[in-house]
Amino acid sequence: MLEKLGIGVLDRYIIKKYLQTFFYSVLLFTFIAIFIDISEKMDDFIKRKPSLYVLIFDYYIFFIPYFMGLFSSVFIFLSTLFFNSKLAQNTEIIAILNSGLSYRRFLKPYMIGATILFVSFIILNTQFLPICDKYRLEFEENWIREKKQTQNNNIYNMLNDSNLLHIESFNYVDSSGFNFNLESFSNGKLIERIYANKLLWNREKQCWTLEGYTQRIFKDNREFIFKGNKKDTVLSLKPDEFFEKTKVVSSMTNPELNNYIRKETEKGNPKVNIFKVELYKRTVIPVAFYVLTLLAVAVSSGKSRGGVGFHLGIGLALTFTYLLLIQIFNTAGNTGVLTPWIAVWIPPVLFFFIALILLKRAPK
Repeated sequence: MLEKLGIGVLDRYIIKKYLQTFFYSVLLFTFIAIFIDISEKMDDFIKRKPSLYVLIFDYYIFFIPYFMGLFSSVFIFLSTLFFNSKLAQNTEIIAILNSGLSYRRFLKPYMIGATILFVSFIILNTQFLPICDKYRLEFEENWIREKKQTQNNNIYNMLNDSNLLHIESFNYVDSSGFNFNLESFSNGKLIERIYANKLLWNREKQCWTLEGYTQRIFKDNREFIFKGNKKDTVLSLKPDEFFEKTKVVSSMTNPELNNYIRKETEKGNPKVNIFKVELYKRTVIPVAFYVLTLLAVAVSSGKSRGGVGFHLGIGLALTFTYLLLIQIFNTAGNTGVLTPWIAVWIPPVLFFFIALILLKRAPK
């Protein structure tokens, strides 16, 4: 069956080693990460005393997929580089190419292996891993964190097509906001602006109270100003809607995240770029498997006096460079310096061109 698809013995051998080395790398680094995580959270575990069952089945069983998804690109690169470097040091690559196989044909099983992982991680990143992250964050919220988030800063919200709300800070504990500003528009023109030093939720009346407010009304090229100590008003928002848990976006599946981005964009939330970066990363990371596989093969195809260690040294340097670029451009996307999808795609595209250059120079 596989022979009919053009997949021979050599292809099966390389695909098998490619996938085996990847999963062994994941397993090894995951155990290391678990031990490090346990050492960091040991004080919290001793203080709150979660049972072993809770630790394993409510946390670490979900921590493993989270860690695997977070560093999957690194595992792909280092495992491919290590496996291919061993082939080169054992002169197996030379023997393969001397048999008449072209270098391009030699890359085929690596691309098949990358495709298997690409399909797997597209499904994992968009559906399975967000669900796992939800349970991981829930455990940390209940057993690890001393204090839950109680305050948000610089809140923007488009209440409807004509009303824009801004609050400098909102405290979830007592449902109070400071430096409240509400602007109303009609046909693109500002018709009213209300400013208040403090915004307070009135639980009895189920409405908001403005303290130290100033109301400006613009009508017929005239401005009317009203001031007062207190004023009750109704907004289409309740205190719970101001509260946003940190990192909650990572626990949303793609359909949920797309819907969330749409709603936050309508509200005028300035943090919407952060959510878009998270959405695009879920696709870009699996696509980068192809790029990093090609790069790893190009770097490690030649036999070196330094052996596998030399290739691993180069690989680690490229890995740190890649992670640094991801951090820099993701930050640029989060802050709006670059369009989010462009910021997310720059590192893999840049490394793709580096991989092409190195592939042309690779010994054939």
